[in-house]
Amino acid sequence: MTAIDPYRLTTDPENPQPRTLSGTDLARTALWVVLVLSVVGNMAASFTGAATPVHLTCGAVTALCVSALVIQRLRGRR
Repeated sequence: MTAIDPYRLTTDPENPQPRTLSGTDLARTALWVVLVLSVVGNMAASFTGAATPVHLTCGAVTALCVSALVIQRLRGRR
C-alpha cells in the first residue's frame, strides 16, 4: 500500500485525474476574497476619514465573513 501524499493534486496515483472544485471550495474562496476586500476597505476608510456608516458596513461584512469561515471549518472537521 502506498502512502497518500497530501500535497498531490490528483486523487488516485494510478488514475491521475485533476481534482474538481466543489461548491464549498468556491464559497470558501469567495469568502476569503470578500474578507480581504472588506478589511482593505475599512483601512482605506480609516485613512480617508470616511463616515461612520462606511466603517460599520465594512466591519459587519468582515464579521460575517469570519463567522462563515469558522462555521465552514467546524462543519468540515466532522
